Amino acid sequence: MKQTEQRRAACKTCEHMEMEPRNCGRNNFYCMHPEARTETQPHRRIAQSRAEEIPTKTAPRWCPLKQEGGA
Repeated sequence: MKQTEQRRAACKTCEHMEMEPRNCGRNNFYCMHPEARTETQPHRRIAQSRAEEIPTKTAPRWCPLKQEGGA
């Protein structure tokens, strides 16, 4: 990887990502960034997984950090 390349936004390493453990076996992963709210939800759900680790490798296209061009 070149040093001149920009780092891509990734939910796995983001400080705004939080996991909500569920008893049914599927954990929900949410974006807690203040700009990621929707009209119906205070926080946007990123993914759902049975594992303790988020399954996505990059950030979704609606990610505020991705639109800012960093993090």
